[in-house]
Amino acid sequence: MSRFEVIFTFIQYEIKRAIARKKVLALVAFTILLGIVPYYALSAAGSTLIPSNIYPYIWVVGVFSVGPLFLNFTAILIAAGAMAEEYEQGTAELLLSKPIRRSDYFIGKFLGGYTLFLFILALNIFLSVVSAFTFFGVQSNLHIIPGLFLAQAFSSLVFYSLAFMLGELIRRSSLAYIFSSAIFFSSFIISTFMGLIYTLTENELYKTIQIYLPTSPANSLPIQYALPNLPQSITNFAGFINTATPVPTIELSILILLTYTLITIAIAAIYFLRADISRKQN
Repeated sequence: MSRFEVIFTFIQYEIKRAIARKKVLALVAFTILLGIVPYYALSAAGSTLIPSNIYPYIWVVGVFSVGPLFLNFTAILIAAGAMAEEYEQGTAELLLSKPIRRSDYFIGKFLGGYTLFLFILALNIFLSVVSAFTFFGVQSNLHIIPGLFLAQAFSSLVFYSLAFMLGELIRRSSLAYIFSSAIFFSSFIISTFMGLIYTLTENELYKTIQIYLPTSPANSLPIQYALPNLPQSITNFAGFINTATPVPTIELSILILLTYTLITIAIAAIYFLRADISRKQN
């Protein structure tokens, strides 16, 4: 088999292995609920809550409302067990006893889990658009969806990579998930406080700290991409869009996210390629 075939085989293996976990199936079910129930609730509220001129852009609400929390936690949940569960179950030693390169195994596992995450992301966007059509009629500005998909996928990659790295370093899926979630929550809370303190003191140090925390560019990038393509009416209605962009430019958001992502992937790869493959942990 060629290296590409080996990597593709591990991608398929990781997707099948992850799907077999009930946690992933629960994520898919929850995604379906998030993509349908909020639109039904909004349609029930009718004109008392939503102005009619917002109807053609209501798909935006569903796409953005799950980003900061649900999508990042989905990425963390999938990635935390990608490497760690193989050590816990003893399958890593078996798989790597075969005549394959460690790098191919690593790449296949990483891409397999991330492919599954991309499916959940695409499902959320698809259901948001379909539900918006169903309950609010024809939708506008759908041409930005491919770019928005890429922006959200890249934004969540930083926390996917973080959880993947911790899963390799700790080799315990539950601990990797806990530590990844703790880092995410800590970054989110500290970023919020730094923004508040900056507002009160106008000290640029607090603003700088807020900008370079990982949650800031992760939350900012999709919004920075979408804002120029949406009318002012929808950005005013969906107030969370205006308040979640602490990073000043889209280029800086990309640079910060890319830096964090490459560092975590590099650490995971170096440790995996040099460390011993532990036997099944009791």
